[in-house]
Amino acid sequence: MRLEQIAIALRRRSAWEALDLGHAMLRAWAGPAYRAWLATYWLFGMALLLVLWPWQPYALLILWWLKPVFDRVLLFTFSRSLFGTATSVRDVWRALPELLKSPGLLSGLTLRRLSLRRSFLLPVWQLEAQRGQEARQRFKILARRTAGNAVWLTFVGANLVSIIGFSLMLLLEALVPTGQGGLFFGSEGFGADAPNWKHWLANLLFMIAESLVEPLYVASGFALYLNRRSELEGWDIELAFRRLAERITSGRAALARLAAALLLGVGIAASIPAERAWAAETTRADSPAKQAIKEVLADPVFGREVEETRWQAREKEGAKKTKPPEWMRPFLAFIEALSRIMRGLVWIGALILAAVLLYLVIRYRESWLRPARQAPPDFLFGLDVRPQSLPADIVAAARAALAAGRVEEALSLLYRGTLVALIHRWQVDFRAGDTEDDCLRRSRGHIDGAAHGYFGELLGAWRAAAYAHQPPAAGALDELCLRWAKHFGAAPAAAPVAAEVAA
Repeated sequence: MRLEQIAIALRRRSAWEALDLGHAMLRAWAGPAYRAWLATYWLFGMALLLVLWPWQPYALLILWWLKPVFDRVLLFTFSRSLFGTATSVRDVWRALPELLKSPGLLSGLTLRRLSLRRSFLLPVWQLEAQRGQEARQRFKILARRTAGNAVWLTFVGANLVSIIGFSLMLLLEALVPTGQGGLFFGSEGFGADAPNWKHWLANLLFMIAESLVEPLYVASGFALYLNRRSELEGWDIELAFRRLAERITSGRAALARLAAALLLGVGIAASIPAERAWAAETTRADSPAKQAIKEVLADPVFGREVEETRWQAREKEGAKKTKPPEWMRPFLAFIEALSRIMRGLVWIGALILAAVLLYLVIRYRESWLRPARQAPPDFLFGLDVRPQSLPADIVAAARAALAAGRVEEALSLLYRGTLVALIHRWQVDFRAGDTEDDCLRRSRGHIDGAAHGYFGELLGAWRAAAYAHQPPAAGALDELCLRWAKHFGAAPAAAPVAAEVAA
């Protein structure tokens, strides 16, 4: 390997530093990597989404399953950039047949497709061309002290893709005008009745998320592999001694002059007493080779001391360490791997529990830390919600408005009547600055599920009529009037309510 041409600084790094090195590598070589990614992953992905247009979920599943193929393209560009070789799209297409023929592709798409160390083990197949038993032995050697970091890299990468994908969906959802229905999270959602273009758009957003995370994932796994090989094979030491050899070769003339001086000194020393010869030997200056060796050893990379603190079982005095029998070693290795997995699951469970507790605190903070109930507002988002502003028979007044063709007035009476009933009968603490969605959210838990569902339908009909000027059908309006009497018709009449408020 041409270590003197490597474009990164070879030194001792921890596994976490190696992962951070992958980020730096991606920043430096982002151009060739993303050009190769767009020329392969996006070209194939868009063609697959168009061919499988009626089956968009299956198209995304196939594209996700074939990610190890495109990871090889990224690793190809990173391995060439490591030695300063520029990679064009034409180079990628020329090398693609060889990449598909390299060892481990079938295993990477079947047995090891769900391997959590996939990015770390890929260079063994692609760059070292290891197969079978040799590859497994190589995996075992490289994975020591580094397998856990590769697993965490996969875990973080998968979650980043999910977070970015759903964030992009929420961003587009937030840009949809009010009253037009949801783009991804509306009534249709991703059910069988949802149009194919919605599935296609969601797949496109997840392809964007994959494009942001996957190059970083492959670069970090490659950096972890390089760091482990440098640690095992002493690349940094070998490179230091190569530079030392170059310095010695370039200074041959100086060494020849030094050798002549040494011969002269030996002749002079032969004519003086042994004590003075010994003194002259001790005061003689070091040779350039010794000086270079001292400089190498003085480097903190080779001469530093690191103090580590860790817990371990206290050994009894006089106890002898005994090695387990050969037949027990696979079982002990399995137990050790299982303990690492359980330790990781415990941390993941603790994080999930902390997130759930934080969500509950934020979600129910008002009910747990509820202050003294304030006076109910007289107006909510422009609607008069004073009891005396409503007729005694709200349903009859709404039907009369419908008969006269005043749909918005009828829906306004039902909607305002619902808000008044929630405020004064169910004691829902609405606030003057609440929106319509806030009112729907605050009413949850105060009324039963059927009444809350009706309130949501009434709110949707009111929005469509008031803001989008799309009134519901006549049959739907009659049903809303009929169901209002069932859920909210038992509210107190206007006069008694007014008297209660005055009191």
